[in-house]
Amino acid sequence: MAQIPKLDNAPINVSPFRDQARKELINILDTIRGKKTLYLDPKLSGSLALILQTSLLKEHGVENLGHLSTNPIQSDCKNVLYLIRPQINLMKLISAQIQQDVRQNHQREYTVIFVPRRTVVCEKILQEEKVHAMVKIVEYPLYIIPVDEDVLSFELELAYKECQVDGDTSSLWHVAKAIHKLQSAFGVIPNIRVKGKAATTVADILSRMQLEQPVVSSNAGIPEIDTLILLDRHVDMVTPMCSQLTYEGLLDEFLHINNGAIELDASIMGAQEEGKKTKVPLNSSDKLYREIRDLNFGVVGQVLRQKATTMRQDYTEVTTTSQTVSELKDFVKKLSSLPEMTRHTHLAQHLSTFSTKPTFLGRLSIEQTLVEGQSYDICFEYIEEMIHKQEPFLSVLRLLVLFSITNGGLPKKNFDYLRRELLHSYGFEHMATLINLEKSGLFKKQDSKSNWVTVKRGLNLVVEDVDDANPNDIAYVFSGYAPLSIRLVQHALRAGWRSIEEIVRLLPGPHSERKQFLQAQEEVPTSNDIGLVDGRRLLVLVVFIGGVTFAEISALRFLSAQEGMTYDLIVGTTKIINGSSLLETLIDVQP
Repeated sequence: MAQIPKLDNAPINVSPFRDQARKELINILDTIRGKKTLYLDPKLSGSLALILQTSLLKEHGVENLGHLSTNPIQSDCKNVLYLIRPQINLMKLISAQIQQDVRQNHQREYTVIFVPRRTVVCEKILQEEKVHAMVKIVEYPLYIIPVDEDVLSFELELAYKECQVDGDTSSLWHVAKAIHKLQSAFGVIPNIRVKGKAATTVADILSRMQLEQPVVSSNAGIPEIDTLILLDRHVDMVTPMCSQLTYEGLLDEFLHINNGAIELDASIMGAQEEGKKTKVPLNSSDKLYREIRDLNFGVVGQVLRQKATTMRQDYTEVTTTSQTVSELKDFVKKLSSLPEMTRHTHLAQHLSTFSTKPTFLGRLSIEQTLVEGQSYDICFEYIEEMIHKQEPFLSVLRLLVLFSITNGGLPKKNFDYLRRELLHSYGFEHMATLINLEKSGLFKKQDSKSNWVTVKRGLNLVVEDVDDANPNDIAYVFSGYAPLSIRLVQHALRAGWRSIEEIVRLLPGPHSERKQFLQAQEEVPTSNDIGLVDGRRLLVLVVFIGGVTFAEISALRFLSAQEGMTYDLIVGTTKIINGSSLLETLIDVQP
């Protein structure tokens, strides 16, 4: 099964975005004649795998393909290409390679392909390193990557850190540009609901773009996307710090899903080769995965057992009774799902070795206590013990951030103590990381009373007695905690922010509801209050600025599938994240 997901059942036709991305990259390659060596930004290789196969690059002259590193250029090709994001550290790596090439008297032509666009800062670095005159600069406007049928990624991994720590809002322009491209394809989105500072900035930029480069609606009917909900990740940092408990969420927590695939030892998947790695694609092209990915992991084993029992019974029937050709054909069709069954049985079995560990279960218990806003001393001592045991740094930081947010920061005495203990246990090189966490408000001194308990009660975030097998609330994705972000989406869909005005004010950043108009100031046709037009469901685009977790995506799918729900939901995000991958962007180790 290819890693590139099928998009046949997508709520809107996003295939042209992928086709266009593929075509534009091929056009760039074809403008450079002869054999080529292509060095990829390591963070872009997964994104490219969702667009095209490596064989296509070879068909267009790429003889050598590798990741950009500190190693010198190792190729006889005259043309060397760099496909990279505009990052300062990458500019320095490119400069070092070119300088070494020049010292060795190699005669080559160098092309830097910026994704999605060049920046003044990066070009300045190339000038300072005295290589700018030697390189040809090209832009590859890759703004939207369909990760799955209902998930679009803008591949801006550092968006949260840049906005919250660096004060760099350039990623917000990219988000607005991506949404503007969607509007160009599907019509002006009439309703916009916004929460958070970064979300407000994106909405403002989008308005300016619409004035400067108006989307002309070729169809006088209703636009394909009825509502855009813009959510700043900073509004809800509790959710990503909690351990996801859906099948897909746990796969990401323990095995790290990267652009629709995981890489793990082949032996885990039943292969005999020890030490060999295998890549397992995970998207809705796999019918069984599509069926079980959003389930709470606690019921996945039961579902797989039931399916295995049914297949066994079918096999027994075929071998012990005479079957018609039609019945045999049906059985053979069922057998085609056997590789999927085998794959997910191996994966679920492997996951259970992590999810049943006392350390993981103990962590879940503490997370639940923190979310409920109870037992401050017990939580403090648990984190203190983790630090003294030198448990993985990111695991400690996740709980520490959750502790700080749910308490509105920590009293100065406790804050100073835990900070000091962290530096003693993990090294003073982590000082810059702690400064980043404080700057972003994730680990800070308490300056006022926490409003978490008020928010939790007002939005019913802790749900007792959730039935994970037959859930009736989004809280099943965390076995009792309803993600704050998705509760906000629920209310935004029902009645906008009006119904929860007092609660929304307690959360970080401004909120607003806006209408968009066509160029002639004629209001865009829109739906009625219950989200139906001519009896058909309308589409809502929910955009997370700073990242979204798989558990939140599962909760949105659950909402969309509920009886009486009149919207289909599609997710846009700067990146699919979990608590560890998000905090990793804030880690700054100083020697």
